[in-house]
Amino acid sequence: MVAMKKYALCAILVFICFSSGALEEYSDGRIKLVLDDSIGKFHLYYMTDVEKKVYEPLFWDKDKRTSYLSAFIDGKIYVLGESPSFRTRIRGTQSKPAFVFESKELRITAEFSFIRTASSGVSNGARIDYTVENWGPKSANAGLSLLIDTFLGEKAAPNFRTDLRPIENETIINRTTADQWWLSRGNRYGLMGSVFVPGLESPDFVYFANWKRLNESRWKPEYVSGRNFNSLPFSVKDSAVCYFMDVGRIERWQKRQMTILLAAEDIYGFDYNKVNVTPSYPPPEEREESVPAAIIVTPPITVRPQEQPAPVQNLAQAVQQTTTPPPNVQQQTVMPAVRLPIGPLRVDLQTLRELIAKVDGYIYFGTSLTEAELRALEALIQQLKFKYGSIF
Repeated sequence: MVAMKKYALCAILVFICFSSGALEEYSDGRIKLVLDDSIGKFHLYYMTDVEKKVYEPLFWDKDKRTSYLSAFIDGKIYVLGESPSFRTRIRGTQSKPAFVFESKELRITAEFSFIRTASSGVSNGARIDYTVENWGPKSANAGLSLLIDTFLGEKAAPNFRTDLRPIENETIINRTTADQWWLSRGNRYGLMGSVFVPGLESPDFVYFANWKRLNESRWKPEYVSGRNFNSLPFSVKDSAVCYFMDVGRIERWQKRQMTILLAAEDIYGFDYNKVNVTPSYPPPEEREESVPAAIIVTPPITVRPQEQPAPVQNLAQAVQQTTTPPPNVQQQTVMPAVRLPIGPLRVDLQTLRELIAKVDGYIYFGTSLTEAELRALEALIQQLKFKYGSIF
């Protein structure tokens, strides 16, 4: 009997140890971040329906192990969150949570913070700051790779686009290219990722390829020009993106860093001024009062209090104050901060901004609307016309 009780107690302790991992959720604006410390993985979800508060994944989440962070250390590969050589824990605050992976030699941190893209008035993405710190007794050669199992762009060609070109085959973008961001676009929303972030430590290169090829490679697969996103016979048009911090020497007590931006699609791209200071969404007591509009300017400017525009009284005035044409490299665009209305009017204003951005996207990329997309846009316009009448 005593032996059976000891056995039962051991079984309970084992169960507790293996079930101690929990999902931690953090939301801000229209983005939700989920951290799973049992497997050391994260996922991002975008609020596609503001009124019903419906979130949808920005990358594949049916199998949460297909997107992951790996470390290449002194010739060995470790999948962080799964390797027994690293202890996984979550630390930080609600606005800046972090994964911490610790071994006897290295501490690897992934810190998350919420960001707004250029035309968004609320948070719609995340900045991820990766740090590899050597606290072991000797130097180490280490690198990182972040594999993202994309799916939104797999139903139509091309699988990916950047701000400069379509990506239809296996592609490597390194520091010599001029691409600023990439896009995996679905029918209703898309995932946008940075290539290089000015003023911050960016990845050495970004690899677009078949997921199976990237997943099964020891470090990075041998690049084959013109290869498509298939890996026959089982993996067809299964594309993925992989960020690489190339292997480099880290002396004792030294560190290396890499910053990546992931967000919902925005035809205007990222606003690096906002990203560099990583602003958080206004605290709860301020959210019903105002939401800052986008600022796209280099260098940053300051708007004095007496120069703030008067509160918006109707949707027509709000659209007139906050809608600007797409920026280009020759022209800087400044959208002054305005006090947005609260309640349904603010929701409709954000919906209208997204409608305009979506139409701009079709024009920018030269793509055609499907019948279903056209009917959805017409229904949305009719709904806004019914609510606000002659301003449409």
